[in-house]
Amino acid sequence: MRGHRLRELVLSLKEHRYARCASRIMLRSYQRVRRKNGQLRGKALYEQILIERSRLDCSDAPGILLRAEQSYCHWPVRRELRYRDVVHYVLVSEYLRSNPTRRGTLANMGAIVARVIPAEL
Repeated sequence: MRGHRLRELVLSLKEHRYARCASRIMLRSYQRVRRKNGQLRGKALYEQILIERSRLDCSDAPGILLRAEQSYCHWPVRRELRYRDVVHYVLVSEYLRSNPTRRGTLANMGAIVARVIPAEL
């Protein structure tokens, strides 16, 4: 039992570090793309960030935003998609894709993202 808890603690710390570092990278991406494309706002801005960050095809970014919106903006109250939602969705998706044996995360990545990405973005 003790070894299991220690393993979970180490894994949680790794997840925390990953989420914090990746959130900072995505915040810098936001700032860079915003400086370069001052007229972009909202989903158009988020799409451009995803395209540049992930080297996505332009047609892939809207689907990612739609899934983020469905995950975070429809329940418990309908609201507009925020950059913080996009970052949270992307980080959890990337983490789970790179760790296929994991069914979820131990760290609260949403809380970690919220400490790095301002709510007004």
